[in-house]
Amino acid sequence: MRCLIVGTAKTGTTALLYAVAQAMGGQPVVHMEDRIGDLQVLPEHTAVKLIFEHESGAAIAAFGAGFDKRILLVRDPRDNLVSRLLYMVADNPAMLGDPACLRVFHKLLQRKQQMPGSVSLQQFPPMGKPSDFLASSCAHIQALAAFAADAGPGWHILRYEDLVAGRLDALAAYLGLAVQAGAKVDPQYQRVARTKGAGDWRHWFSGADVVLLRPLLAPMMAALGYADDWQLAPEQHITPEHSWLYFERLVRERRQHVGLAPLALPAPEPYQSGAVVRLSKADIINRLIRQFGFKTFLEYNKFDGSSFYGDIVCDSKCIAYQPENLHLDAARARHLLRVTAAVDLGQLLPLPALLERHAGQRFDIIFLDPTHERPDVDLALRALPALLNPGGVLVVHDCNPEREELTVVKRRPGAWVGETYKAFALLRQYNRASTVTVSEDYGVGLVWNKDLLLDYPIGADITYAQFAARRQAYNGLISYQQFLERSERGDIATLFAQPPAPAPLRFQPRPAPPAGLECQLFWRKPGADFAEADALTLPLPADGSVQALHFTLPPGAGPIERLRFDMADAVVAVRIEAIELRNPADALMWTWDAAAHAGQDWRNVRFHDAGAEGLFQLATSADPQFYPALPATILGQLGPGWQVLVVMAAQPPLVSSLLAALAGAPPRQRDSSQACA
Repeated sequence: MRCLIVGTAKTGTTALLYAVAQAMGGQPVVHMEDRIGDLQVLPEHTAVKLIFEHESGAAIAAFGAGFDKRILLVRDPRDNLVSRLLYMVADNPAMLGDPACLRVFHKLLQRKQQMPGSVSLQQFPPMGKPSDFLASSCAHIQALAAFAADAGPGWHILRYEDLVAGRLDALAAYLGLAVQAGAKVDPQYQRVARTKGAGDWRHWFSGADVVLLRPLLAPMMAALGYADDWQLAPEQHITPEHSWLYFERLVRERRQHVGLAPLALPAPEPYQSGAVVRLSKADIINRLIRQFGFKTFLEYNKFDGSSFYGDIVCDSKCIAYQPENLHLDAARARHLLRVTAAVDLGQLLPLPALLERHAGQRFDIIFLDPTHERPDVDLALRALPALLNPGGVLVVHDCNPEREELTVVKRRPGAWVGETYKAFALLRQYNRASTVTVSEDYGVGLVWNKDLLLDYPIGADITYAQFAARRQAYNGLISYQQFLERSERGDIATLFAQPPAPAPLRFQPRPAPPAGLECQLFWRKPGADFAEADALTLPLPADGSVQALHFTLPPGAGPIERLRFDMADAVVAVRIEAIELRNPADALMWTWDAAAHAGQDWRNVRFHDAGAEGLFQLATSADPQFYPALPATILGQLGPGWQVLVVMAAQPPLVSSLLAALAGAPPRQRDSSQACA
């Protein structure tokens, strides 16, 4: 008897092959995953296993006509996907040769085993968007479902779940043989086995995975006869043997098989809620250095202590920092002071100074972590390739924001990418053949220094909605898995290979910057008048954003008889949240009482209570003034190092005009307007 067994990868075809061969008795010829083209002459006593995705459906159907018995093995697509993901390393040379990817995968498996619901499958590198792994897995399962639907009565369809449960009576009747489960498998193929069970997906999927995968897999499940039941296990449980220990064994055996050095994978650590495990910009840069033989590296990072300079492995390294004057606010001042104490301030270089310092010097790879604000990012993107060797790479962080709230212009607590993605998209508009973005770590943009067009206008803009709808077109998005495979050959042109040109991208003119204001703190010496020589001036954007303004009295500022604060230099509405006075030791000495504003010395200012929006100060001229009523004991101490902190938000011109009109309306009209609003 000739028997053909067909199934997709990781569906138990190996176990079934040996079970059928054993039932056939004698010494049948067994073919394990040979291609149809190599199986032209088959003895009468033969068992053949084909992997469905290795051949076309039509070729399998034609080939199957020469067999006495034909078995199609199917499996729940959800279990199939989990099994494929964990076995992927065995068949992926690029992943197998990348220690960073293996360590992240291994660490995620350990976290998944410890707390199954805390790690989604989408966090594993092969599942990162865009996921070729997911797309190809779905395509193969869909094709198998279509093949099963068209299979005639000459094919016996067996479920994997029946195979592992030993429910083989129908198969035995079809073959006319006493097929027994648990046949002995050749040791060289035993590594493919993992749980030998069914329904494992209920312990591996998270709620987020169900949301992503149900629309993709449900139609295939229906076609294969599986119920649309997506209930997860009430208490998810994963064993080390079926997760990270299985992965360790595969990595060890496969690296040895292909001649790679042994790789130490870390032991499990106690689970820490909220801890992030993912590939980083440093992993991407080190991969570029290894694969393309780069020797010289420059890091140009924000001056906030977030450098990963020590993680980069390169023959020659150099670092410089960008000043971030706009972000020296109250929340970060102390942190930046600590950074300053640990950094050589000679490395603090604005872009022109950086270009001047390294004039005539060239690097193979430059990393830019921008200030995230335009046009600063645009200018850096256009200028830094001048310091690259031909064929070198500029690496740009934060080019793929996952959520719109990360893209606000002003720095936000926690993750923040600002406008970097817009500047990179515009660079790519003119240099599509030389730009891609790796999806990890908020998007790591890569710019190949080959035939770059850098003298382009930077006045174009996009919205986040435009970007999110077509992010692969705007930033050339590839997953880390695609990055590994494209860089595997060591040919940098392959990394930047582009698909056919998409539809034209849309940009529009950048909106005009918000109107800028200035606010001032004056101090008056005994017997003198207020003067510009005894004043500090700080910019104040009129865009509604909350600003923390620090006025630190300079040397020679005392003795002081009185302070005066001018909140703006135009007619504007301002919401002041706090005014504080601190001594040189940073002790709070006085604070403004907003509730008692009526009895304080405000000039050219009217107050307007906008309800939930807060209390607004409306400047009625271009010279609003506030004279804090400070106790004599404090006035006697004022001098150099004392600090006035003002937390305030100046409203855009239109809002200011509307509030001014509302405040100036007669009471009855004002009440009517507020009711309508």
